[in-house]
Amino acid sequence: MLTKEDLQAIGELVRSEVRASEERMTARISESEERTKTSIMAYIENDVKKEIRQIADGHKMLAEKMDRMETKIDRLQDQVDVIQGELTTQEMVITRRFRVE
Repeated sequence: MLTKEDLQAIGELVRSEVRASEERMTARISESEERTKTSIMAYIENDVKKEIRQIADGHKMLAEKMDRMETKIDRLQDQVDVIQGELTTQEMVITRRFRVE
């Protein structure tokens, strides 16, 4: 038969084993967290940042193209304005000639 002291000693051994097991498990979890963090950071560095950079480069190219198109449109608008002015002048000349005749 086990004495009270024996039961206390067994209880202490069990508690000690449980604490050691918890510490090992906590250490493993911490290691796993670190590996996960490292993997996520590597993925972000190698894939996500690269894709964001590509998107930014594409956006920059589109913005530059839009600037060139805007310049061309401005030039075309200037030419249209000149042509409209000439057309108005010619209409006035033609209208005066028909009145004179």
